[in-house]
Amino acid sequence: MKIPSLVVLAVILAAPAALGADGRPLDRVAAVVNGEVVTLSELVARSGAEYRRAVAMPPGPARDGARAKALQAAFDLVVAERLVEAEVKTLGIDVSESQIDGAIEDVKKRNNLSDEMLKKALASEGLDVKTYRDRLRRDFENHLLIASKVQNRVKVTDDDVKGYYQSHPQEFAGDEQVKLRLILLAVPAGARTDDEARAKASGEVVVARLAAGEDFSDLAKQVSQGPGAASGGDLGWVKKGTMPIDLERVAFALAPGQNSGLVRAKTGWIILKADERRTANAPSLDEAKDRIREKLVTQQAETYHRQFIEELRRGAIIELKLPELEAVPAS
Repeated sequence: MKIPSLVVLAVILAAPAALGADGRPLDRVAAVVNGEVVTLSELVARSGAEYRRAVAMPPGPARDGARAKALQAAFDLVVAERLVEAEVKTLGIDVSESQIDGAIEDVKKRNNLSDEMLKKALASEGLDVKTYRDRLRRDFENHLLIASKVQNRVKVTDDDVKGYYQSHPQEFAGDEQVKLRLILLAVPAGARTDDEARAKASGEVVVARLAAGEDFSDLAKQVSQGPGAASGGDLGWVKKGTMPIDLERVAFALAPGQNSGLVRAKTGWIILKADERRTANAPSLDEAKDRIREKLVTQQAETYHRQFIEELRRGAIIELKLPELEAVPAS
């Protein structure tokens, strides 16, 4: 079985024991979930950078609100984990040693780690291999539980796929492209002011000649110092998103047959011409259906996952001991 992707990040993202602003360990009871204690230090560790940003703010209501928000988000995660772990035990879900071995090999492969490199990475986060294996086991158990509870509820029909395709035309519109020609009057990096002025003046002459009716391709062959000059400045089809943004705005604003006028680019003064416009590579429903189905399945699974956690939470006994958690529903 493939390891859940979040587990791969555990080597890097595992949090060390949390400390208060004065450097002392935080060990206050924050809540009790079905008789099990959740400590403030656990919530601080889970909230990570968000909590650190909050406590670094100047004292006041904004700081207090940001700190409470970070702790509440961490509390939701911890409660979900505790309830799922209890359900795993109730249902007798078990993960074999060979599955854990495979998970570790997957982590090593994805992160290009040897055994020794993995040990060092774990040690830098205060973990040893046994602790990490325990974490992987827990993550696997949770993954199997959620999959068993959600899998049978996820149903995506052909009509669902077709409906998504038809209702999201922009997502399947294909790549906007323009066939361009270029005339470049080059200005070397670090050029003197008079060189810049000469190139610009030459460009203005070219613009005037184009306005008088001369052929862009012929002029490109005569004066351009840019790519494709020998073939009339032909750059071929250019896809949106592949040009510098300032030039892209100019290029994709042109109608077929229209010239841009003189534009300053990194390499000098340029003039662009759009020969044609098109939208290419738009996938058909048949070509896009597998991608759409996967997306809809994921969306449904996430929805049912949230519903399952909410069901577990409604049946739990949660006692809040920390004022900052009061905004979190206790049941």
